[in-house]
Formats: sequence, C-alpha cells, structure tokens
Amino acid sequence: MFLSFGGVLMTVDFMFTNTIFISIFYLQDLKKILKKLKKNFLPLVFLLGFLSCSQNAPEKVQFSSKDEPIYATYAAGLERSQYLIDQGYEFQYFEAHKPLGFNSQKGGQMGLVFKVDGILISDIDQYFRQPSISESFPDMVNFSFQPAQGLEINGDFFVFSSTVAIQQYELMNSSGKPMKISLIPFFQNDYRTVRDLKTFARNNAFHFFHEKYPDGWSVNQKIPYKDSLQSVLVFSDAAKDWSFFNSASGRAAQPDFAFFEDRKQKLQIYGRAYDKKERLAEPRGSARILVRDPGNPKYILTENAPVWGLRAPAIDEDGLFRIELGNFPDGFSLHNLEFSYLNLTRNIADIFSPGLLESSKRIDFHASDSVRLVRVSGIEKHWHDSVFSFSWEPVPDIESYLIYQRSYADGLYELVKEVKDASFQPENNSGERLMGYVVLPKGDFASIHSEEILNVPDHSLDRWLAEEKGPAHIENPTGMAAKFEFTLKPGESRTFSIVRGIADHKADSDSLYQAIGDILPIDFGKYRAENRSLFAKVAPPEEWDKDTQWLYKSAWNMMRQVMMPAEGKAKHNYYLFSREPTWGWGHGGQVFHESITMLAYAHLDPQSAMNSQRIFSERQYENGYINYRTGPFLDEIIEYNGQLTSSAPWYNWLNWEIYLITKDRKFLEEMYNSGRKFYDFYTQNRDSDGDGLLEWGGHAILESVRDANVAVWDEVGWPANFESVDLNCMMVMEAKSLEQMALVLGKNDEAKQWRTDHQTRIRLINDTFWDEENDFFYNVNKTDNSFTFNRPNDLKRDEIIGFLPLWAGVVDEDRARTLVEKLTNPNQFWRKHGIPSLSAKDPYYNDKGYWNGPVWLPWNYLIFRGLKDYGYHQEAAELTDRVAAVMISQLKQNHNLWEFYSPDQDWAGYHKTYIWAEIINRMLMDR
Repeated sequence: MFLSFGGVLMTVDFMFTNTIFISIFYLQDLKKILKKLKKNFLPLVFLLGFLSCSQNAPEKVQFSSKDEPIYATYAAGLERSQYLIDQGYEFQYFEAHKPLGFNSQKGGQMGLVFKVDGILISDIDQYFRQPSISESFPDMVNFSFQPAQGLEINGDFFVFSSTVAIQQYELMNSSGKPMKISLIPFFQNDYRTVRDLKTFARNNAFHFFHEKYPDGWSVNQKIPYKDSLQSVLVFSDAAKDWSFFNSASGRAAQPDFAFFEDRKQKLQIYGRAYDKKERLAEPRGSARILVRDPGNPKYILTENAPVWGLRAPAIDEDGLFRIELGNFPDGFSLHNLEFSYLNLTRNIADIFSPGLLESSKRIDFHASDSVRLVRVSGIEKHWHDSVFSFSWEPVPDIESYLIYQRSYADGLYELVKEVKDASFQPENNSGERLMGYVVLPKGDFASIHSEEILNVPDHSLDRWLAEEKGPAHIENPTGMAAKFEFTLKPGESRTFSIVRGIADHKADSDSLYQAIGDILPIDFGKYRAENRSLFAKVAPPEEWDKDTQWLYKSAWNMMRQVMMPAEGKAKHNYYLFSREPTWGWGHGGQVFHESITMLAYAHLDPQSAMNSQRIFSERQYENGYINYRTGPFLDEIIEYNGQLTSSAPWYNWLNWEIYLITKDRKFLEEMYNSGRKFYDFYTQNRDSDGDGLLEWGGHAILESVRDANVAVWDEVGWPANFESVDLNCMMVMEAKSLEQMALVLGKNDEAKQWRTDHQTRIRLINDTFWDEENDFFYNVNKTDNSFTFNRPNDLKRDEIIGFLPLWAGVVDEDRARTLVEKLTNPNQFWRKHGIPSLSAKDPYYNDKGYWNGPVWLPWNYLIFRGLKDYGYHQEAAELTDRVAAVMISQLKQNHNLWEFYSPDQDWAGYHKTYIWAEIINRMLMDR
C-alpha cells in the first residue's frame, strides 16, 4: 500500500501481525514533515509504528521476577542528558495493588490498564503472570508479563534523553481463540494538577502544562531551574475514547497545595514525625496535622495551610512539615494551641501543646498507636440540580460535628456550622467558587479532621474504567486516560508505542514534536548493544549467587546513571547524588565523600571517573581551597566564623586510587599539583592551636560529613573544639598518597617530605587519641588534649571514627588486633547488617537514626580496607556479606539503593537512589 503525505511517498505494508512497517523514500526536512503531520492531526503515528521494526529483539535470557534484587529507576544516558529539565522514572512493577507504570516524584506517573474480553485488569495482582525483567540498564529496561492467560506482552522502556521517554509493547495472542483487547494508558500527577489539557483531533496525543517546583535549598543556593513545563504524550494509534480525571483511587479530588511565595515567613512551626525513633516520610495525603485552640473553635489550620516564602506543601515529599501560624487572623491567640498529628499509613498519632509561641521553632511529633484520634470517614458528595452537599458515616458516641470551610487558596478554616446529623449542605454554594470543607467530630475524645471535601464533582480513573464514560473536560485535572481497542486472532501480534516529551512552558509546542521526531525511527537494539558492551567490562563472576550478581549489576547501573555531561561551569562530566527523585543538596553537585564511589566507577569508565575529579581541581582557589560542593551551577563554600567550609579530605587518596586503576600519568600530574595545594590549605587552616593536629573548620559539622545526630556533636560540643581522630587519619592518607604520586612522578625529595609528614602525624595520633583504659581512639579537647570537655571523659563515646586508624594504617599489629576485637563484638559494632556509626551500647544509639546508629557504606568500606590491609580477610569478607544482605533485601522489596541502612533490622533510609551506596561493588570486587 502506498501513502502520499505532505509530498512524502511512503510504502506501508499491513502484515499479519497488524504491525505497520514504513519505508520513507524522501526525508530531507523532518521538521517540516512533522509540522505538516501535526497540522493534519497525524503526529508521529507512522514514525511510532516504525519503532517496532527498527529494534533488534533482545537475546533470549532468563526473566527475573519482582522479587529479584533489581534497581528499577531509569534516567537518560550521560551523553543525552541535561541539568535544567531532566526527568527520570521508577518502574512500578512490584507493588501488587497498583497498575504497572513509570512513576516520578514530581513529574507524574505513566500507567497502563487492560480490558481483555470485557474483563478489567488494572492492578498487577490481577495479572495471570506478573511482570519480570530480562535486562536492566541505567536508561532502559526490557520486561514481560501476561495480564490475562494467553496475552503475552513484551515491553521496552527507554529514557532516550532528559526530555524524551519511550514505551513500546508487543502484544501477542498465544491462546487458541480471538481476544478483544482494550489498552488504556493513563497519566496521573499527584504532585500538582495539570493545566490546559488538550487532545488532538485524531485522538493520538495529549498536551498539557505542569509544574515541578524546586525545594528551598535549591532556591537559596540560586541554582537555575525550570519549574513551569509542558508535556506531550503521543500514541502510535488513534484512541477510541479518552477522559480526564481529578481524583485518585479511593480519594476525593484535592486542590493544588497553596503557597504565598511573596509573604515573608512570620511564625512557622516546622519539624518531623517519628515512630519509635524512626523518622516518618509520609507526604501530604498520607498524614494529617491539626492546629487549634481547644477553648476557641472558631478557626483551625491543617496540612493544607499555605507555606509562606516557599513553593512547597505544608508536608513535603520527605515528610518535613511547615505550618505557618501567620495564617491565623490577626488577634487570634496563639498561647493555647494544640497540635495533633495522624499518620494514615500506620494509624499512629500524637497530640501536644507547646505553650506560648512567639517565634518560629521546631517541634517534632512522636506518634504511637496508644494515641487515638477519632475522625469521620466514608464521605460522599451529592449533587441535586447543581446544589452541593455531602454526608459521612456516623461516629458512635458523638456530641456533634464541627463543619469548617475555607476558600481556595486560603489556608484558614473557619467554623461555619455545628451539626448533629452526619450530613451538611453549604449555603449559597453551588460550585461557582472553589471551597473546601473538613469535618471535626466533637465529643468526649480526641479527634482530628476529615479529608478535605471540595465543592466539585469527583472524576476518577477507576470510575471511568468501570462505567466506560467520563467527562471530556473538567477543571483542575490531575490526569487523563485514553482507550485503544483491537482484536487479536490466535497467533497474531501487535505493537503499541507511547512517547512522552517535555519542554519549558515557553517553548513552541512544535519543539516537543520535533524532539520526538528527531530521534525516530529509533533502533532499540543499537542502544541495548551499547549498554551491553559498556557493562561487559564489569560482568559479575559466574560463581556468585544470583542475588549478589543482581546487586552488583544494580549498583553499576545507578553509578552510571547519576553521571551528567559537561555543562554550565562544569568543563567535564560530573555526578549528582540522585536523578529520580531529586532533592536540593543531592542535586547540586559533587562532594569528596560521595566521590568515594569513583573507586568503583573507574573500573567501568576510567576517563569519566578522572574527569569527575577534575571538577574539583578546575575550580580550586589559589590558596588550595576546594568548595564544599561543586556543580554545574554551584560553588558552595558555606562561610562560617570567617572560614570557608571544605569537605572531608579524601581528595589525594581518591586521586591516587583512581590512578592505580587508570595508570593515566597526565591525570596523576594534574592531580598531584592540585592535591599538594589542597593539603597545604588544610594544614595551614585547620590547626588553630599549632600543635600539628587538625580540627574540623568552617561549618565544622558539615565539613566532618557526620552532619546530624552525632553523639559527641549533640551531647558534648561543637567539633571545632576537638582535635579530630578521623580528620587526622584522613590527612595521613592524603600524605601517603602524595608520597606515592611524587615517587611515580620522579619527585623523590618531595616524596621524602610527604613521608616525614605522615610519619609525624601517625605518632601524634597514637600518642594523643588512644585511650589505654578503653583501648580505643577518641577525639580530644584541643585545649589540653584530654578526653574531657564539659564532664570527665565525656569525649569517650565509641563512634565508628575510632576504627579509621585501621584504614589509615597508623596502628601496630597489637593495637590492630585490639581494634578488631572491639569491632567484632556483636554487642557493639559487629551487627547483623554491618558496622553502625555508633556503638549499640551507647544510650544515644538509634539503628534508624542518622549518624547515631545506621550503617553508612563509605565508612564500612574504609574499615573493610583496613581489615584487608592488616590481614583480616575473613572478617572483611563477612562484613561485605552482612552489608550486601540488607542491600539485597531492600532491593527485593523496593528496588532501590539507599543513603544508609539499619544495622539491626531490614530497613533503609532516608534518601533513595543515593550515589554512595554503589561503593558496595568495590567491596564485592575486593572481598
């Protein structure tokens, strides 16, 4: 069959598979073609159809179930990435009660639902065979599943660039009868509603606008960002039907979180919620906060209260809450406020009264199941002749119900009525103005408000799927869905594709189509082969068990994924901590302690690892200082008490270790010149008493890396007051590394000086920090080198830093043996999942805390190296296995790599897709 379109002659063969194959004879100006395609409402259908014939089928490999430890987040490859608009996705194939899809924290969810012979198949637990992965790389994944018996689907997902992602599904009927299939892709954005949502006349594309606001850290650092975006979803077929919706399953429609960016913070109460010392991270929608005066019920604030001065919800994605009491009217007393918290996921709560509040302060909730908060449920909306009302399930032993109302986007709820019955009809409100209502039970019990009820109809995806009808237009939609229908005969197959493009909101919408068109037709096989070739360099040994192999592959995938190309101030490739999800300080740039992962990454891409280190040297000050954090649009220096904050000095050690892998002499020469200046900066600026021992400077807590919940920092004093055992061990390794560099470069006289430096420091470390009573290393008071600061021996806290002398090689065999005995004591440090950051015997210990208990991979790696160096190979191998075990278990559950892990329980926190978890691969390689 021949088609002529816009002056382009195409041949189209309709094969028995129903897959469209295209040969384009004339394609000199794709941009003009795409423009004509768009005007004629056939955008990219033919090119999308061509996806199916332009890929090479994946090799026949064993598919892995959702229970395999596979990292399942995807972002564009280094060479096709950019900073300002960069969308990654988490593959949702493992949560049984949700549809299959590709999710992001602020960029929305792309999901897929089926109807097969009239039977709706929505959630994964309804599938005949649940999804399994065959190959997974940093930017693409191949998987298969059977939503119904006999309907076999092979899927590919490819994040081609920071702004374009492609899904392709090949559906095959392997049963002995025809199958009538409805394929229903949907887009849902729980972060904020979408705007100006449109479909095209041939029903094969959605276009809409949306926001992704930066967090406060990014705004304060003045990092550029694109917060107003537009997206297009293009399908390979024309939809039979489509619908928009404004509510998720089981929830009423919710408005966008409100904020008043132009108002200066007045009196903000902020903090977090905890469950038995575990920090809770449930965002808005999964937790409720109520602020009220029990003696004056006229006004209340909730988790819907607008934040002042920041574009953020009152409870953010990380569980941090901010309640601006300035939302109360002038004259309202703040002296007797009561704060209530309810975690809907765990059904735990807390109530407290903080007393007089005169300035912004932190207040944390400590929730438990012993606190019961009564609330109404089962809310239903009613519309009769455009008159709005709502009802709810009656609450036993109720005195009355308090009905509160707010107008959007105000955050203040005002009491409008007290009712006895479980229903309410607002006066003079038929929906012309967006209003929100909450119901608060009143009685001889503690209570909390209901979910908010808006005076707009709820339109959910579930309802549309069940009723097969829905609105073609609604206000404030959060998503949209399309339906594609076809019949597959026995043995027949069909390919269906979805492409998402993202651009700045000011861009011509044609640019979205152009971005897609510029890459189509695409050869999946080409990019798959490139990934296979790259990762073949670091293939896991066949004798490893399957779980360990998947952990190893997963760590390589994430390690490569966080690398970004040269841009902005960065003249070389650099890394981010995470690309999905993103958070301010994890999206700003590089820090020395995260660069420990280069000791593994250099085995995968030596040049890229060396270039990452050049990010530091290229912006080094003349006096040797290097930023605390360095990124494409950031030089974070953090001036504190007249000093600039640097980062823990692992610079020369990292450079030397990378050289041992790459053997690149030019790199070594560059880094030696930079590194000796950096060494001099530290020795000249971090020895305030001139005794040859160094203390942390600048913002000393940040510079020390151990930046929160440190026993000594929190309960004894500021780190700059102490000569630091960990800092001085690091400087020993800096000098040792510089010595080795100098020897390779033929600078023998300089090598002798470096040797003298580290030998002198080794003597000082042993003479000063070793405690003969406890046989351990501790920080000392810099005024008298004692273990006392406020109270006798208050610096004698058994922290993980006391083992760094093993890594630095500063102890003799006897002291090494003593340290290993302490390390392998299961009551202190030899825990189920690795070495905690604080002894389990310390009263400040919290296995789900921060630097007061959890397992931090970089420190465990340093101790691993020390064990190996002193000949404790069995203990090093066992440490590796213990850490790997919890990482594997977490990968099986949530398919992610985390900032830290519990040493005692199967738990991980707080940030996921976190770069330094990947150092596990160096432990696996060297064990």
